[in-house]
Amino acid sequence: MAALEPPRVVCAQGPALAATFVALVLATSPLWAGREAEFSPPPRPAPALFSEDAIGGVLLVRVYASAARDDEFVEVANAGSESVDLTGWSVTDREATATFPLDSILPASGRFLVTRNSTSYAADALTSADFTFDQGEARRMEGGVLRLADNGDEVLLRDPVGVVVDAYAWGDSSYQGPGWTGRPAIRMGRGEIAVREGDARGTWLDRDAAGDWEGLRRYRLGQSTFAPSVIPVDGAMTGILSPDDGDLPLLSFLSSAERSLEVSVYTLTSERIGSVVAAAAHRHVTVRVLLDGAPVGGIEDDEHGIVGGLLFAGVDVRWLVGGSDAVKRYRFLHAKYAIVDARAAWVGSENYGSTGFPHDHKGNRGWSVVVEDAHVATILRTVFEADFDPRRPDSIRAVEATRQPLPPPPSITAWSYRLPGPKRPAHLAIAPDTTLDADGIFDVFRSAQHRLSIEAFYFEDRWGQAPNPFLEAAFEAARRGVSVRILLDGSWASVEAESGTNDDVLARINGRARNESVPLEVRLLEPRGAIQRLHNKGMVADGRVVLVSSMNWALGSATENREVGIIFEDSAVASKFESAFDADWDGRPTAGPDGWRIEDPLLLAGVYAFVGIASGLSLRKLRVMNKDIKPRGSVRTRGPARAPFRGRRGEIRVLSAELVAEPRPRARGRPRARRGREEA
Repeated sequence: MAALEPPRVVCAQGPALAATFVALVLATSPLWAGREAEFSPPPRPAPALFSEDAIGGVLLVRVYASAARDDEFVEVANAGSESVDLTGWSVTDREATATFPLDSILPASGRFLVTRNSTSYAADALTSADFTFDQGEARRMEGGVLRLADNGDEVLLRDPVGVVVDAYAWGDSSYQGPGWTGRPAIRMGRGEIAVREGDARGTWLDRDAAGDWEGLRRYRLGQSTFAPSVIPVDGAMTGILSPDDGDLPLLSFLSSAERSLEVSVYTLTSERIGSVVAAAAHRHVTVRVLLDGAPVGGIEDDEHGIVGGLLFAGVDVRWLVGGSDAVKRYRFLHAKYAIVDARAAWVGSENYGSTGFPHDHKGNRGWSVVVEDAHVATILRTVFEADFDPRRPDSIRAVEATRQPLPPPPSITAWSYRLPGPKRPAHLAIAPDTTLDADGIFDVFRSAQHRLSIEAFYFEDRWGQAPNPFLEAAFEAARRGVSVRILLDGSWASVEAESGTNDDVLARINGRARNESVPLEVRLLEPRGAIQRLHNKGMVADGRVVLVSSMNWALGSATENREVGIIFEDSAVASKFESAFDADWDGRPTAGPDGWRIEDPLLLAGVYAFVGIASGLSLRKLRVMNKDIKPRGSVRTRGPARAPFRGRRGEIRVLSAELVAEPRPRARGRPRARRGREEA
């Protein structure tokens, strides 16, 4: 909309009419007050009129203050059902004020994002800002440039007449005024975005308090926004049990790649696995690998060596890592999955090392599943593409000073794919996007009717100031009568080291279960036999529904890491994992001779019944009867007393000479003798 021009005067009746008009103008002019008028621009046109409900639906919904570079931003949303003209509205930190320009029409359910530098924001977020405070190609806000303080500040949203419509205060801010009551919200860490919470119906919370902004999840710049979905799966599924199955299933799966292979894993330290991945590249398979660039304890020398070997083979390897001017989108890239030819996926709890997939079958207890389904593989490939994307500032191409070829891969048989079966639902649990979705992991708890078996490396019963929602879901299932068993790692690092808390968590949860009189129990799996520690993150419900995941049952894992899991229905896989869980729960081995013990009473009774019937039939067949060489043929011979014997019941028979083995001659031609008797 163009600015209104002042009216033009056309003097058509001569000087007298013009003079009269000038006199009228002077009469209405403020010059009569005897002072010089200050210059001011033409007044802004009044914004379009909207209902109070529409204006009340405009809120601050995201604030990015602790930025790695000059792309901090403020985002405004319209929660109403009508468009709102924000012309003349402003945002301020009480030090600088920026005003929305003309024709800033915010549609219903729409958003406006205003950043300090729209060029920097586009490079970090791979999307465009609507307005800029200072630099970039986006539309420029009028007025000053907001510079939000990391440690504490406030942002106020005001309407054209200066009334505060909404506010957000954080950190050490002392603001107490319209739009905000009580203490400030907790400050965000570097690269984190403050996000207004919503209720179960998706409605923004607006209580003018810190609780509106303090949800469980922490958001970082550039994170994905994958939506939860149910996937119809008809491909075969195969459960892999570590350490029992060793590394051959994974090597076999990776070696089956013919066109493409994508691997996203926290750490890759197994030379055998690395050699198979390199061999795929030598076969001209397009191979890409994404690894965490800052794992706990740093990158091991073995991993640097394997990455060098992969680069030598032509594999495209990237690290996910932050920098001085780059925000790492996820605290850790903690996922463990691989995709072959966009037709099958490997999803598991174990890193690609010698403890997760040991060649000698001694290592971590973990679960993995091979899903031979193109739909699942395609979705996971979309996740991989988003994380691997070279345009992202935290996706860094691997560079190793030493590049030496890896050893030849072991001789293995490529994975044998099976025919599809009936369709059944599956659900990808992708952290931090969908792990807290009501229809994902929580639905497994709600659907359980008889038994829940959970294995976890560790378990946090409190998530900050709030209870662990997964633990609360487990207790809710127990109140319905579901038998809930939770098995945690009992190795030294998890119970006795400075950071070990599993024994304390066990005591608290079991004490609560006793107080509430519910069938829920926690135990520790201590290292024994082939199992060195429990590193699993899985669950089985009613011997039917299975969760296989890389996500630990902790706040950071569920809300800050990149994790990948899958929920599916498969009785065969569920039976395999639950049998292993039962053995772990009882302290029995699942491999070796002792692993064949039968503990199920009904199955054991069936085995005894079978043995009893088979024994009865055998005894009937083995009753006393004639044992002649020729049926009913009598043999006449002579015993010691030269008495004849006939073929009667209970008699002693002497076989003919040609059927009796001759004694073997000894030295000097004498037959071998033992105690004076010949031995035949």
